[in-house]
Amino acid sequence: MLDPHVAGSAAAGAIGKNVWDRLVAYDNDLRLRYRLAESLQPNGDGTEWRITLRPGVRFSDGSPLSSRDVLWSLRRMLEPAKPSSADLSMVDMSRTRAEGDGTVVVALSEPLADLGSVLAGWYVYVVKDGSDVFDATSLPVGTGPFVLKEWSPGDRALLRRNPLYWESGLPRVDEVEILQIAEPEARVNALRSGVVDMMDQMPVVHARTLAQDGGFRLVEPRHGTMAALQMRADTPPFDDVRVRQAMRLVVDRQAMADTVYLGFAELGNDLYGRGAPFYADQIPQRRHDPAAARELLRQAGKENLSVTLTTADASPGQLDSATQFAEQARQAGIVVNLETVPADNYAAQVSGQRALTHNNWWNYSLDYFYGQTTTSDAPGNTGWRDPEWDAKFARARGTLDTTTRAVLYAELQQQLWEEGGLIVHNFVKQPAGVAARVQGVPEFVLGNDDWANYRGVWLSA
Repeated sequence: MLDPHVAGSAAAGAIGKNVWDRLVAYDNDLRLRYRLAESLQPNGDGTEWRITLRPGVRFSDGSPLSSRDVLWSLRRMLEPAKPSSADLSMVDMSRTRAEGDGTVVVALSEPLADLGSVLAGWYVYVVKDGSDVFDATSLPVGTGPFVLKEWSPGDRALLRRNPLYWESGLPRVDEVEILQIAEPEARVNALRSGVVDMMDQMPVVHARTLAQDGGFRLVEPRHGTMAALQMRADTPPFDDVRVRQAMRLVVDRQAMADTVYLGFAELGNDLYGRGAPFYADQIPQRRHDPAAARELLRQAGKENLSVTLTTADASPGQLDSATQFAEQARQAGIVVNLETVPADNYAAQVSGQRALTHNNWWNYSLDYFYGQTTTSDAPGNTGWRDPEWDAKFARARGTLDTTTRAVLYAELQQQLWEEGGLIVHNFVKQPAGVAARVQGVPEFVLGNDDWANYRGVWLSA
């Protein structure tokens, strides 16, 4: 999948951000960095936002970036079949308008205090007005640092330097080839053998030894990405909140951090977004308590519970974390059967769709995550639905006063901590492995502007 408004894999994301660009993106502190937009300004109640475009930006075919491209992109992303449609659903295109070539006024059907946090989302790229075919024959143009020259689905992409790129002096290399290798071990072998110069999501078991052999170094993210198990709250036995609570109590998060992630992790507390603005770090850390889990299962009539965890070697430590979770669950009398499936397309076709799976979301704002996964009509909803929570979320994201907004987000997260379907056991710092000759790789957080950012990379002699 190449279409940046649809493609969800990491490889597609790396291609997308080097060929196209967003109006705004996430910085390393998960606040906003302006890209194609020079400013975003709300009206008094957050129902209209004025986007001023950066002047002098051109697509790789020479045509200037204009308000028409932004309007086309918004309309295209709002098509119901697009994954971005739910989180942009508050955009009222009937009243959204251009003011000249350099300004777009986005009208909303409800107030939004931080439009940028939505525009920085995974799928929200600006494509050229009229672009609607994204495949190996069309090789569409973009405003990114590189131009797509060749693309083989599921295999590789060849990018060449965009001579019209808007950031002065960038990119610094003539070509980048992106290889799509799903299995973590195979990626490590590709780096060690010199097939590739960089690899994403280094398995931690290899990270220390690779960095110590002198030929490579690690670039470690500032914040880890969510490593979680996902219980479908509309599917037995997880449709009983007592079972969900019990499952959360059986996890020894510190043991998992020490033995599975070898210290490249911070403890999770069953909430998304550690490090993001409004993350509820005041909620007490959930503790490992198999006796309390047993009692909850007894109350639910689920003693001797047996469940199936569908797993895959789709991200570093995932299989090991599944094995350790199954061992820990036995202390509460729970049998966890592991069903291992192929890693390819695990995120798109398995995660959240079976009763118990892994969920490894990268780093975005709470607004974006909840709009994509938690509200009752979210495309990634996994069976937990509460109209009152939805209404409070709408109030939170529409409240311009940051103090009131923080209170509302704390209440939303408290309810998810008590009732939700996520078992967030750790936030894992998945370093990138980089060959010694590769320079200019920035610090990053998975999913933010500097992840897979090749525009400043160069090769030493």
